[in-house]
Amino acid sequence: MSENFPGGENIPEAMPASGGEAETEAAQSPERDEARLHPAIWIGSLLDYNNGLLHGDWTNAAREDSDVWADVQRILAASPTSKETGELAEEWGIFDYEDFGDWKPGEYEDLSVVTAVARGISDHGPAFAAWADLHDADPDMLVSFEDCYLGEYESPVQWAEELFEETGGRDELERATASALGSLAEYVTFDAALFANAAWLSGDVYFCTRNDGRVWIFRTNP
Repeated sequence: MSENFPGGENIPEAMPASGGEAETEAAQSPERDEARLHPAIWIGSLLDYNNGLLHGDWTNAAREDSDVWADVQRILAASPTSKETGELAEEWGIFDYEDFGDWKPGEYEDLSVVTAVARGISDHGPAFAAWADLHDADPDMLVSFEDCYLGEYESPVQWAEELFEETGGRDELERATASALGSLAEYVTFDAALFANAAWLSGDVYFCTRNDGRVWIFRTNP
């Protein structure tokens, strides 16, 4: 777990490993072959935690709020401390998580935010996690992912070169320079690196560098 729980030095034992729905499997990515992510959270009972017990369970977070909430209630209802003392177990936290990519759910993160990000990651892959992290999981921005995601590239320069080709820029440049410059036209080129840098500085696009050096590119506004 990347964040410390209150009184974390008293945690009695390590988190159980996740399994079942939380395990990964190979799948085809829209951009390239990579392991599909299955976001999961380990929900723990605070009543038990405060009494020196680690009671909780992993659950698939990429589901509807009501389904994950049902798991929360199941975990709390099975509280060992509650059964022993009669005290009602009502509070819970996210003690651990996996497969959330660049976005990290907080211990007391709103469940609807967690499930929205998890569903997006399950549907779109790790690029969605980077988008969620970029916008602090703002619900209004999460829903605009598909409109703003421009793809995965080797580099910003590759993106700029492909955009130049796809929009007909190269043909237009060749026609214009041939007419104006004649034989000198062959020395006029498109500076893809300069274009990509200008797009970045203008705030029109955002380049998110992956661990492997490739980049996800997003339009900053829907």
